[in-house]
Amino acid sequence: MKYSLNAGEWNSVFAVPSSVVDKYLKLAGGNSLKLLLFLLRHGGEEFSEERLNSELGFKERGELEDAALFWIQRGIIRFDNGADSGLVSAAEIRDTTVTVAETPADKPKARPTVKPVYVSSGEVAGRIASDKEIEMLFAEAERLYAHPLRQRENQLVISLIDHYGLPVGVALMLLNYCFKVDKTSPSYIQTVAADWSEEDINTIELANARILSLEKQNGVEGRLREAMEMTTKLSVKMRRYIKTWTDWGFDEKMIMLAYEKTIDQIKEWKPEYANKILESWKSEGISSPDAVEQAAQQRKQTVMAGTNSKSSFNMNNEMNKIINRYKSEN
Repeated sequence: MKYSLNAGEWNSVFAVPSSVVDKYLKLAGGNSLKLLLFLLRHGGEEFSEERLNSELGFKERGELEDAALFWIQRGIIRFDNGADSGLVSAAEIRDTTVTVAETPADKPKARPTVKPVYVSSGEVAGRIASDKEIEMLFAEAERLYAHPLRQRENQLVISLIDHYGLPVGVALMLLNYCFKVDKTSPSYIQTVAADWSEEDINTIELANARILSLEKQNGVEGRLREAMEMTTKLSVKMRRYIKTWTDWGFDEKMIMLAYEKTIDQIKEWKPEYANKILESWKSEGISSPDAVEQAAQQRKQTVMAGTNSKSSFNMNNEMNKIINRYKSEN
Protein backbone atom coordinates (compact mmCIF):
# COMPACT_ATOMS: atom_id res chain seq x y z
CA MET A 1 0.00 0.00 0.00
CA LYS A 2 1.26 3.47 -0.92
CA TYR A 3 0.42 6.80 0.66
CA SER A 4 0.55 10.36 -0.78
CA LEU A 5 -0.70 13.84 0.00
CA ASN A 6 -3.82 14.88 -1.84
CA ALA A 7 -2.52 18.41 -2.41
CA GLY A 8 -4.67 19.24 -5.38
CA GLU A 9 -3.59 22.61 -6.68
CA TRP A 10 -0.82 22.68 -4.08
CA ASN A 11 1.08 20.27 -6.29
CA SER A 12 1.96 23.28 -8.44
CA VAL A 13 3.10 26.27 -6.35
CA PHE A 14 5.78 28.94 -6.52
CA ALA A 15 7.44 31.03 -3.83
CA VAL A 16 7.01 34.74 -3.21
CA PRO A 17 9.92 36.39 -1.36
CA SER A 18 8.92 37.51 2.13
CA SER A 19 10.53 40.91 1.55
CA VAL A 20 8.13 41.59 -1.31
CA VAL A 21 5.15 41.10 1.00
CA ASP A 22 6.70 42.80 4.04
CA LYS A 23 8.05 45.88 2.27
CA TYR A 24 6.10 46.45 -0.91
CA LEU A 25 2.58 45.04 -0.64
CA LYS A 26 1.13 48.41 0.39
CA LEU A 27 3.20 50.41 -2.08
CA ALA A 28 2.96 48.36 -5.25
CA GLY A 29 0.03 48.99 -7.56
CA GLY A 30 -2.21 46.24 -8.86
CA ASN A 31 -0.46 46.04 -12.22
CA SER A 32 2.95 45.82 -10.55
CA LEU A 33 1.74 42.91 -8.42
CA LYS A 34 0.25 41.18 -11.47
CA LEU A 35 3.56 41.46 -13.30
CA LEU A 36 5.60 40.17 -10.37
CA LEU A 37 3.33 37.18 -9.77
CA PHE A 38 3.51 36.26 -13.44
CA LEU A 39 7.32 36.47 -13.49
CA LEU A 40 7.60 34.48 -10.26
CA ARG A 41 5.35 31.82 -11.75
CA HIS A 42 7.71 31.58 -14.72
CA GLY A 43 10.97 32.10 -12.84
CA GLY A 44 14.01 32.13 -15.11
CA GLU A 45 12.07 32.63 -18.34
CA GLU A 46 12.41 35.73 -20.48
CA PHE A 47 9.46 37.57 -21.96
CA SER A 48 9.12 40.28 -24.57
CA GLU A 49 6.96 43.34 -24.00
CA GLU A 50 4.45 42.02 -26.53
CA ARG A 51 4.11 38.72 -24.69
CA LEU A 52 3.73 40.33 -21.28
CA ASN A 53 1.17 42.84 -22.54
CA SER A 54 -0.82 39.96 -24.00
CA GLU A 55 -0.56 37.70 -20.95
CA LEU A 56 -1.39 40.42 -18.45
CA GLY A 57 -4.04 42.21 -20.50
CA PHE A 58 -2.22 45.54 -20.63
CA LYS A 59 -3.57 47.65 -23.48
CA GLU A 60 -2.57 51.23 -22.68
CA ARG A 61 0.77 52.67 -23.74
CA GLY A 62 3.20 52.70 -20.83
CA GLU A 63 1.05 50.43 -18.66
CA LEU A 64 3.62 47.63 -18.62
CA GLU A 65 6.51 50.05 -18.14
CA ASP A 66 4.77 51.66 -15.17
CA ALA A 67 4.26 48.25 -13.59
CA ALA A 68 7.84 47.18 -14.23
CA LEU A 69 9.62 50.34 -13.13
CA PHE A 70 8.44 49.93 -9.54
CA TRP A 71 10.30 46.60 -9.29
CA ILE A 72 13.27 47.65 -11.43
CA GLN A 73 13.98 50.57 -9.09
CA ARG A 74 14.04 48.16 -6.16
CA GLY A 75 16.22 45.55 -7.83
CA ILE A 76 13.48 42.92 -7.93
CA ILE A 77 13.42 42.48 -11.71
CA ARG A 78 15.86 43.55 -14.37
CA PHE A 79 15.54 45.14 -17.78
CA ASP A 80 17.41 44.23 -20.96
CA ASN A 81 17.20 46.91 -23.62
CA GLY A 82 18.80 44.83 -26.36
CA ALA A 83 17.65 45.24 -29.93
CA ASP A 84 15.93 41.87 -30.02
CA SER A 85 14.45 41.80 -26.54
CA GLY A 86 12.20 43.79 -24.30
CA LEU A 87 11.40 43.42 -20.65
CA VAL A 88 12.67 40.19 -19.12
CA SER A 89 12.22 38.41 -15.83
CA ALA A 90 14.99 38.21 -13.26
CA ALA A 91 16.55 34.75 -13.21
CA GLU A 92 17.78 35.62 -9.74
CA ILE A 93 14.57 37.15 -8.39
CA ARG A 94 16.05 37.72 -4.92
CA ASP A 95 19.21 39.38 -6.25
CA THR A 96 19.24 43.12 -5.63
CA THR A 97 21.58 43.85 -8.55
CA VAL A 98 19.98 45.53 -11.54
CA THR A 99 21.40 44.89 -14.99
CA VAL A 100 20.76 47.77 -17.39
CA ALA A 101 21.69 48.96 -20.81
CA GLU A 102 24.28 51.67 -21.29
CA THR A 103 23.21 55.12 -20.22
CA PRO A 104 22.37 57.39 -23.15
CA ALA A 105 24.77 60.26 -23.66
CA ASP A 106 23.92 63.41 -21.77
CA LYS A 107 22.05 65.88 -23.91
CA PRO A 108 23.40 69.40 -24.18
CA LYS A 109 21.47 72.00 -22.26
CA ALA A 110 19.12 74.02 -24.43
CA ARG A 111 16.25 76.36 -23.84
CA PRO A 112 12.93 74.50 -24.14
CA THR A 113 11.36 75.24 -27.50
CA VAL A 114 9.59 71.95 -28.20
CA LYS A 115 7.58 69.40 -26.30
CA PRO A 116 9.67 67.06 -24.11
CA VAL A 117 10.72 63.86 -25.89
CA TYR A 118 9.10 60.64 -24.68
CA VAL A 119 11.57 58.47 -22.72
CA SER A 120 10.70 54.82 -22.12
CA SER A 121 10.57 53.50 -18.59
CA GLY A 122 13.38 51.14 -19.53
CA GLU A 123 15.61 54.10 -20.33
CA VAL A 124 14.51 55.81 -17.13
CA ALA A 125 15.39 52.69 -15.16
CA GLY A 126 18.78 52.56 -16.85
CA ARG A 127 19.50 56.17 -15.93
CA ILE A 128 18.44 55.56 -12.34
CA ALA A 129 20.63 52.49 -11.98
CA SER A 130 23.74 54.11 -13.45
CA ASP A 131 23.55 57.64 -12.01
CA LYS A 132 23.33 58.16 -8.25
CA GLU A 133 22.11 61.74 -8.60
CA ILE A 134 19.23 60.74 -10.86
CA GLU A 135 18.47 57.85 -8.51
CA MET A 136 18.21 60.39 -5.68
CA LEU A 137 15.96 62.64 -7.79
CA PHE A 138 13.50 59.84 -8.54
CA ALA A 139 13.56 58.59 -4.95
CA GLU A 140 12.68 62.08 -3.73
CA ALA A 141 9.97 62.45 -6.38
CA GLU A 142 8.42 59.16 -5.25
CA ARG A 143 8.53 60.34 -1.64
CA LEU A 144 6.80 63.60 -2.57
CA TYR A 145 4.10 61.91 -4.64
CA ALA A 146 3.68 59.28 -1.88
CA HIS A 147 3.13 56.51 -4.41
CA PRO A 148 5.13 54.67 -7.06
CA LEU A 149 5.69 57.02 -9.98
CA ARG A 150 3.41 56.57 -12.95
CA GLN A 151 4.44 56.94 -16.56
CA ARG A 152 3.37 60.57 -16.78
CA GLU A 153 5.26 61.41 -13.60
CA ASN A 154 8.37 59.58 -14.80
CA GLN A 155 8.29 61.63 -18.00
CA LEU A 156 7.86 64.84 -16.03
CA VAL A 157 10.79 64.17 -13.69
CA ILE A 158 13.22 63.13 -16.42
CA SER A 159 12.17 66.12 -18.55
CA LEU A 160 13.39 68.49 -15.82
CA ILE A 161 16.91 67.29 -16.61
CA ASP A 162 16.81 66.34 -20.29
CA HIS A 163 14.41 68.91 -21.70
CA TYR A 164 14.69 71.92 -19.40
CA GLY A 165 18.38 71.39 -18.69
CA LEU A 166 18.15 71.80 -14.92
CA PRO A 167 20.90 70.29 -12.75
CA VAL A 168 19.66 67.51 -10.46
CA GLY A 169 20.01 69.65 -7.32
CA VAL A 170 17.96 72.47 -8.88
CA ALA A 171 15.32 69.99 -10.08
CA LEU A 172 15.08 68.63 -6.53
CA MET A 173 14.49 72.13 -5.14
CA LEU A 174 11.88 72.86 -7.82
CA LEU A 175 9.89 69.72 -7.00
CA ASN A 176 10.06 70.36 -3.25
CA TYR A 177 8.87 73.94 -3.73
CA CYS A 178 5.92 72.89 -5.91
CA PHE A 179 4.80 70.30 -3.37
CA LYS A 180 5.29 72.76 -0.50
CA VAL A 181 2.86 75.24 -2.08
CA ASP A 182 0.53 72.41 -3.15
CA LYS A 183 0.85 73.15 -6.87
CA THR A 184 1.74 69.74 -8.24
CA SER A 185 0.03 69.61 -11.61
CA PRO A 186 2.41 68.72 -14.47
CA SER A 187 1.54 71.97 -16.24
CA TYR A 188 2.52 74.11 -13.23
CA ILE A 189 5.77 72.20 -12.64
CA GLN A 190 6.65 72.50 -16.33
CA THR A 191 5.85 76.23 -16.32
CA VAL A 192 8.18 76.81 -13.37
CA ALA A 193 10.86 74.63 -14.99
CA ALA A 194 10.61 76.61 -18.23
CA ASP A 195 10.92 79.89 -16.33
CA TRP A 196 13.96 78.67 -14.43
CA SER A 197 15.56 77.40 -17.63
CA GLU A 198 15.01 80.72 -19.40
CA GLU A 199 16.39 82.64 -16.42
CA ASP A 200 19.47 80.36 -16.20
CA ILE A 201 18.72 79.27 -12.65
CA ASN A 202 21.35 76.56 -12.62
CA THR A 203 22.79 76.62 -9.10
CA ILE A 204 21.43 75.85 -5.64
CA GLU A 205 22.00 79.47 -4.61
CA LEU A 206 20.04 80.88 -7.56
CA ALA A 207 17.25 78.35 -7.02
CA ASN A 208 17.00 79.29 -3.34
CA ALA A 209 16.79 83.00 -4.19
CA ARG A 210 14.08 82.30 -6.78
CA ILE A 211 12.07 80.22 -4.30
CA LEU A 212 12.20 83.02 -1.74
CA SER A 213 10.93 85.41 -4.40
CA LEU A 214 8.14 83.00 -5.40
CA GLU A 215 7.10 82.55 -1.78
CA LYS A 216 6.82 86.32 -1.41
CA GLN A 217 4.73 86.48 -4.58
CA ASN A 218 2.39 83.77 -3.32
CA GLY A 219 1.94 85.57 0.00
CA VAL A 220 1.15 88.85 -1.72
CA GLU A 221 -1.25 87.20 -4.16
CA GLY A 222 -3.16 85.61 -1.31
CA ARG A 223 -3.41 88.88 0.64
CA LEU A 224 -4.56 90.85 -2.39
CA ARG A 225 -7.19 88.26 -3.30
CA GLU A 226 -8.42 88.36 0.29
CA ALA A 227 -8.46 92.16 0.39
CA MET A 228 -10.38 92.35 -2.88
CA GLU A 229 -12.66 89.46 -1.82
CA MET A 230 -11.74 87.55 -4.96
CA THR A 231 -12.64 83.88 -5.38
CA THR A 232 -10.81 83.51 -8.69
CA LYS A 233 -7.15 83.65 -9.62
CA LEU A 234 -5.42 86.95 -10.22
CA SER A 235 -5.00 88.01 -13.82
CA VAL A 236 -1.71 87.41 -15.64
CA LYS A 237 -1.19 91.18 -15.72
CA MET A 238 -1.68 91.46 -11.96
CA ARG A 239 0.71 88.58 -11.29
CA ARG A 240 3.34 90.25 -13.46
CA TYR A 241 3.04 93.42 -11.42
CA ILE A 242 3.47 91.41 -8.22
CA LYS A 243 6.54 89.69 -9.62
CA THR A 244 8.04 93.06 -10.51
CA TRP A 245 7.36 94.44 -7.03
CA THR A 246 8.87 91.43 -5.27
CA ASP A 247 11.86 91.55 -7.62
CA TRP A 248 12.31 95.16 -6.50
CA GLY A 249 12.63 93.80 -2.97
CA PHE A 250 9.25 94.81 -1.56
CA ASP A 251 7.64 92.43 0.91
CA GLU A 252 3.98 91.73 1.58
CA LYS A 253 3.59 94.63 4.05
CA MET A 254 4.89 97.22 1.61
CA ILE A 255 2.78 95.99 -1.29
CA MET A 256 -0.35 95.93 0.87
CA LEU A 257 0.49 99.45 2.06
CA ALA A 258 0.65 100.56 -1.58
CA TYR A 259 -2.73 98.86 -2.10
CA GLU A 260 -4.25 100.77 0.83
CA LYS A 261 -2.82 104.11 -0.32
CA THR A 262 -4.17 103.50 -3.82
CA ILE A 263 -7.67 102.92 -2.45
CA ASP A 264 -7.40 105.96 -0.15
CA GLN A 265 -6.22 108.32 -2.89
CA ILE A 266 -8.22 107.32 -5.97
CA LYS A 267 -11.03 105.32 -4.29
CA GLU A 268 -10.48 102.23 -6.44
CA TRP A 269 -7.86 99.58 -7.10
CA LYS A 270 -5.58 100.26 -10.04
CA PRO A 271 -2.30 98.31 -10.10
CA GLU A 272 -0.81 100.96 -12.39
CA TYR A 273 -1.25 103.56 -9.64
CA ALA A 274 0.18 101.23 -7.00
CA ASN A 275 3.10 100.60 -9.32
CA LYS A 276 3.88 104.33 -9.41
CA ILE A 277 3.80 104.47 -5.61
CA LEU A 278 6.15 101.51 -5.25
CA GLU A 279 8.39 102.82 -8.02
CA SER A 280 8.78 106.12 -6.17
CA TRP A 281 9.56 104.28 -2.92
CA LYS A 282 12.16 102.23 -4.76
CA SER A 283 13.84 105.34 -6.19
CA GLU A 284 13.88 106.95 -2.73
CA GLY A 285 15.24 103.81 -1.06
CA ILE A 286 12.14 103.40 1.10
CA SER A 287 11.70 99.77 2.17
CA SER A 288 9.53 99.75 5.31
CA PRO A 289 6.22 101.26 6.53
CA ASP A 290 8.14 103.31 9.12
CA ALA A 291 10.31 104.77 6.35
CA VAL A 292 7.15 105.66 4.40
CA GLU A 293 5.80 107.52 7.43
CA GLN A 294 9.10 109.32 8.03
CA ALA A 295 9.28 110.40 4.39
CA ALA A 296 5.70 111.71 4.59
CA GLN A 297 6.54 113.73 7.72
CA GLN A 298 9.63 115.19 6.08
CA ARG A 299 7.64 116.23 3.02
CA LYS A 300 5.02 117.83 5.27
CA GLN A 301 7.67 119.77 7.18
CA THR A 302 9.31 120.87 3.93
CA VAL A 303 6.00 122.17 2.58
CA MET A 304 5.26 124.00 5.83
CA ALA A 305 8.72 125.53 5.89
CA GLY A 306 8.30 126.69 2.31
CA THR A 307 4.91 128.21 3.11
CA ASN A 308 6.21 130.00 6.19
CA SER A 309 9.21 131.26 4.27
CA LYS A 310 7.00 132.59 1.52
CA SER A 311 4.63 134.23 4.00
CA SER A 312 7.49 135.82 5.91
CA PHE A 313 9.01 137.20 2.70
CA ASN A 314 5.71 138.68 1.57
CA MET A 315 5.05 140.23 4.95
CA ASN A 316 8.45 141.89 4.96
CA ASN A 317 7.72 143.35 1.55
CA GLU A 318 4.44 144.73 2.79
CA MET A 319 6.09 146.14 5.87
CA ASN A 320 8.78 147.81 3.73
CA LYS A 321 6.11 149.31 1.51
CA ILE A 322 4.29 150.70 4.53
CA ILE A 323 7.50 152.10 5.99
CA ASN A 324 8.56 153.67 2.70
CA ARG A 325 5.12 155.14 2.16
CA TYR A 326 5.11 156.50 5.68
CA LYS A 327 8.51 158.15 5.10
CA SER A 328 7.47 159.71 1.80
CA GLU A 329 4.36 161.13 3.32
CA ASN A 330 6.36 162.67 6.08
